[in-house]
Amino acid sequence: MDSKNILNIFYPFIDSLNQGSFIRKLMTNLFRLIGILSLVGGLYFFFKTISNAPDFWFVLLLILFLAFTFVAFQIWFYRADAISKLKDSDFNVIPIFANVFRGIGETYAAFLITIGIGGTINLWFSSYSYSLMSFLSFVPFISADSSFLGGILFLLMTIVMGLSILLFTYFLAENVLVLVEIARNTRSLRKED
Repeated sequence: MDSKNILNIFYPFIDSLNQGSFIRKLMTNLFRLIGILSLVGGLYFFFKTISNAPDFWFVLLLILFLAFTFVAFQIWFYRADAISKLKDSDFNVIPIFANVFRGIGETYAAFLITIGIGGTINLWFSSYSYSLMSFLSFVPFISADSSFLGGILFLLMTIVMGLSILLFTYFLAENVLVLVEIARNTRSLRKED
């Protein structure tokens, strides 16, 4: 078929999909959008909630949350840059998925560590520690009492969980990338024969 034929007007688009440039641009922009929404959402939540803060410790929690949203912003922009630097290859989507796994793991680990630091401070100093603990019931395996030791255990549990999730998502990302290496090596062995 002649690629200049009017019936083939979608060939350039399909070719960009095949080469990976369109998918890389799409995912780069999506990751940047996620980063911007994280930051804007964090700022909105911060300014909407700060006026109703019951005490100094709650304000400190809000500041920690705002710091987390800035970290999430940076994580997703870093991942977007990593995707934009990928080269055209026969395997375009697999390295993107590796960056998705890493970005999710980094964001969730940062979230858990932020919750751990803020929750520990809240447990030790705030009169609103019970409401924070009931709010955190969605985080599996985390519970704490308001004692000093309870705060330390809560912090350690969130750090261990955050780092475990980070390690697991990096493991998934590397396994995905190993598939690409296996395919490349298999192809090079076939060419040698």
